[in-house]
Amino acid sequence: MILLSTLKFAASVSILLAVAAGIVYYTTFRNPARAAGNLLEQSIRAITSLKSVYMVFAIRTSAKENFESIDPSAGFISFKVWKTFGDEPRWKIEKPGRSIIMDGQSQYLINETGGYILQGSSGAGFAGWMKIFLEPTRILESELSYAKSNPSSCTVKEINNMLEMTVKSIAQGDFTNSWALNASIPQANTRRVYSFDKTTHMLKAVSVFIVSPTEDICVLKLQEISIDPPLPDSLFRFSNPTRKPVLTLQEWDKAMSAGIKEINPEEAVRIFFMACRKNEWTTVQRFSPLFVVPGGHMLKIIQEEYGGSDLLQLGPSFSSGMYPGVFVPYLIRTKTGDTISGNLAIRNDNQYHTWNIDGGY
Repeated sequence: MILLSTLKFAASVSILLAVAAGIVYYTTFRNPARAAGNLLEQSIRAITSLKSVYMVFAIRTSAKENFESIDPSAGFISFKVWKTFGDEPRWKIEKPGRSIIMDGQSQYLINETGGYILQGSSGAGFAGWMKIFLEPTRILESELSYAKSNPSSCTVKEINNMLEMTVKSIAQGDFTNSWALNASIPQANTRRVYSFDKTTHMLKAVSVFIVSPTEDICVLKLQEISIDPPLPDSLFRFSNPTRKPVLTLQEWDKAMSAGIKEINPEEAVRIFFMACRKNEWTTVQRFSPLFVVPGGHMLKIIQEEYGGSDLLQLGPSFSSGMYPGVFVPYLIRTKTGDTISGNLAIRNDNQYHTWNIDGGY
């Protein structure tokens, strides 16, 4: 349940491409990167005519995780994306248990299992790397830049009347400790495969694979794409019929100011678990605004899982991948006698430098 809001989706996917097939075909074998560049440059110019798009992806992840998270060992779950273009673009992203609506002015992150709604500006980072699907030009420019600076990483070829572009990317971040390796697409060694119809120049398929010494693992695939479908206004209209508590980012920021600071991460985690053992929930609430949301479920989850537990072991913190905080290993015994181990994700990169627990519990 780690919130890696600063991640950038390097394994990006273009939405609709118009391909200069002749240019690509004749230059591929002489310079694959130049061929890919021509392919993408034509696409950037052609994509401006889009009015709307609907996409369905299958991604290996857990339903309880955030949009940027992947899990190569998990099964596929469905992601749906709707987007309108124009002077006031609107969009919606949906996965089981979680959705984001951007109505043109604000974003609303709706968490069914957490029982809360986060409200932010139109540019809020709720979608994580999934937002790259909503910005075609940025996707294409990213791939174009990578193709031109890494000639050996990109190939374009014709197969069965299809044009196929493959881009390879290495994991981003520091993996001295490999804990976060493959936790998201940017933090994985990937092979991204795009297929286009040679005649219509339309994108037909996208797959992203994690490269492995034994067998590459597909973690993302485009299952359906519909160009310029009619999308009703109601799709992008936020409503709250079940009256879930709404936490604005301004309220989030205010809650962060009441956090714990000026101690090391290990001590912060120790205080967290000691408060759980003593059922001191006011102290626990200082570790995340999500624990403060009136009527929210997150604090209840902590209370049920860790209330009355004993902290048995605490390891030294470590960094991994692109996460802007650290991970602290822990071992606890719950009040039912079960032992639980994990790595608590904790960060203090907010303006108050207070410790905030992102996940790992």
